[in-house]
Amino acid sequence: MSLLLERKGTNAPLPRLDGKEVLIGPDPNVSKVKGVMFGGRKQFLIEALGDQGFYGVLARLSPRTMTYARTPLASSWCEFESLIELDRTIYETMKAKYPNVLALIGAASAELGIGRVYKSLDSAELVKFLENNALFHSQYQKFGNVRFERTPNGARMIYTDYPCYSPIFCASAIGYFMESIFRHGGTEPAVAETKCQTLGDASCTFEMTWR
Repeated sequence: MSLLLERKGTNAPLPRLDGKEVLIGPDPNVSKVKGVMFGGRKQFLIEALGDQGFYGVLARLSPRTMTYARTPLASSWCEFESLIELDRTIYETMKAKYPNVLALIGAASAELGIGRVYKSLDSAELVKFLENNALFHSQYQKFGNVRFERTPNGARMIYTDYPCYSPIFCASAIGYFMESIFRHGGTEPAVAETKCQTLGDASCTFEMTWR
């Protein structure tokens, strides 16, 4: 279970779902993400819904997306469109119980990717993790650029040049960053998307603070 679900439960941020959505960019071969993203979602669904509930979600997916979700291959490249289809289906299935389920999806990805939990805040390790997140961005998705900035009270992640985007993807990113802060020993994480390409901005910018 993610620390975000364990500690904040249904008090985690609610998603902002307005804005433009582009699921396939001009070059479809670029609009892809790594299969590991599907792995975190599978783990979350089985923990939250059990095997029967997981297969119930699968039954609502297109054949291609169902294959990615049922047997995630961490190193494979999968269509961004399929990831959003899965996340949208999860949201529609679980929003009544977990209105913030998109943040919880992102937290599950961080849980799978980070693993260890720091007992007390290690700001240096947290900053290093976020810097590496920017450095190795291209290992997880084929599109876009990202820049990390340290701020007086936390950090900022700036994502630009996305040929495909969705407010659903941005909503899960908030949970990913909150879980990352928790797992590095931080408390009272606050993450806000202050600019978003789905709203016509030049970047998706996430401001985060912690204690």
